[in-house]
Amino acid sequence: MKRTNFYLIVFMMFGGLFVSCGDDEPTTTSQTYDNGVLVINEGAFSGGSGTLDYYDRSEDVLLRNVYASENDGQAIGSVLQSVTIIDDNAYLIVNNSAKIEVVDATTMKYKNTINGVFSPRYMADLGNGMAVVSEWGLDGVSGQIKLVDLSSMMVTDSVMVAGPEQMVVTNSKIYVANSGGFGESNQVSVHGFDLQQQIAIPVGKRTIDMVEDANGDIWVLSGGSFVDNDGASICQIKNDIIENCNDLDIFPSDLIIDADRENVYYVESGFVNKININNPTVSEFLNVDITGTIYGLGYDGVEDALYIGTTPDFSSESTTYVFDVNGQEIRRLTTGVLTNGFLER
Repeated sequence: MKRTNFYLIVFMMFGGLFVSCGDDEPTTTSQTYDNGVLVINEGAFSGGSGTLDYYDRSEDVLLRNVYASENDGQAIGSVLQSVTIIDDNAYLIVNNSAKIEVVDATTMKYKNTINGVFSPRYMADLGNGMAVVSEWGLDGVSGQIKLVDLSSMMVTDSVMVAGPEQMVVTNSKIYVANSGGFGESNQVSVHGFDLQQQIAIPVGKRTIDMVEDANGDIWVLSGGSFVDNDGASICQIKNDIIENCNDLDIFPSDLIIDADRENVYYVESGFVNKININNPTVSEFLNVDITGTIYGLGYDGVEDALYIGTTPDFSSESTTYVFDVNGQEIRRLTTGVLTNGFLER
């Protein structure tokens, strides 16, 4: 009996070893957001909240409302205008809520909030831990660009600008599209890093979007006058001189550039047009029957794909279409309310 018990105890000991080795807890990994496309959803203007969706390339899946998922269901705030990534942080520019939410660019975890901005629109990196933010101001016409110290998350300086929108930072200068806000302006103002204006370059009416191309030139889209229904254009700024201006149909929007910075795209009269920077004539890139109004464009350089956000109205979910460079549809996604932009990760 004693020998039997001994063998039984030995068997149980070795059996326990094998069980403990085989029952280790499985390794789990957290979702990251640095290998896909971040989808910026403005949200309903009144009473709504902006959201972020994320297309994960490796899994070929769209993850919805990832900011809330990573932050215990917290909402971003009213009207998510744009997102800028600088180093390890993503800066969520929240227009109506008058703030900039700072999150980890890889995990989307909340880190901080920048206050002291009113109707903010866009952010641009100046380097050395500084950035500049465009805003329309409390009344929508007394706009400013504001200098932000990214280490202290504080606004440190500002200068008046007429309804500033997108900005391009190049050659130690800040080029600012002046829309006029709820008014109207027709210039690109050029500022030093001290924010002081150096020159003003006249362009079309209600200047809204800008991108820098591979040659170091700047392309400027003017949406046209809401009052006179004229003045829409796309122009090239070379060495601070306007060249290659094309008059456009009223209210074009959403100027972007591809990954090689050789082709610009924008929306005109419900279609997507294209200009090659070395042959600056307008050509139609995409004229297909898509559902809803085009509300945002983006470019994913990994897939060489154009993202087009469309909306049926101002409160329903959007449909995002993805096309290759030949205009062939790759996929379509159901994204948040008023999808207005995309950010390659």
